Amino acid sequence: MIIRKKSNSRSHFNIIQKRLKCKRSDSRADFENMNGILLKSTRSQSEVITTVLLVLIGIVAVGLLSAFVINFVRNNLQSSDCLGLQGQVTIGTDDAMTFFNLSSSRSRVVIERTQKDFNLSGVNVILENDGGAKSYKIRPGTSVNVCQFVSATVCNYSNIVLPGTSNPKVTYRINATGDFSGSNSVKKISVIPVLKGEVACTEAMDEKTMPIYP
Repeated sequence: MIIRKKSNSRSHFNIIQKRLKCKRSDSRADFENMNGILLKSTRSQSEVITTVLLVLIGIVAVGLLSAFVINFVRNNLQSSDCLGLQGQVTIGTDDAMTFFNLSSSRSRVVIERTQKDFNLSGVNVILENDGGAKSYKIRPGTSVNVCQFVSATVCNYSNIVLPGTSNPKVTYRINATGDFSGSNSVKKISVIPVLKGEVACTEAMDEKTMPIYP
């Protein structure tokens, strides 16, 4: 006769339950650890992105500030240079060679400069009447609607020169056809020096009433 030992079912159940609890507890701890790692990684990435954005914003701000400062300094230098040109670039009217021709709608202007040494790279001539004003650019070489008198009858549209220390008085002809006419004649003329780098002064250095030639 074999005597079988009676199994303690209750004890086996308790052991299995404890093991399941341990496994469940370990899984939850692993999940919490993994979640913490992911949160730290996300936080680190956000900090990197924030740092990069701050750097980019700083670069843009420096660029904008530099452009403002450069323009401010350039304008101040321009103003100081132009202040030194007061009375240095003028309209010549003593020999009656500056006038508006009613029949041809062309203006003749004599531009003079003093012997003072400064870098004149161009002159803007402003013709004006009650209906408005029009600017004409005189530049070395070739200028649109402008020619230079090389003799009493010859006006050269190329190889134009500016008044200099060796030739302080130069006569130009401006073709104002379409802008002014006999019934809409020029009444005032003014000149604005243009310095190196195509920097034009903000105010006219000389202005006069425009003589009329019939």
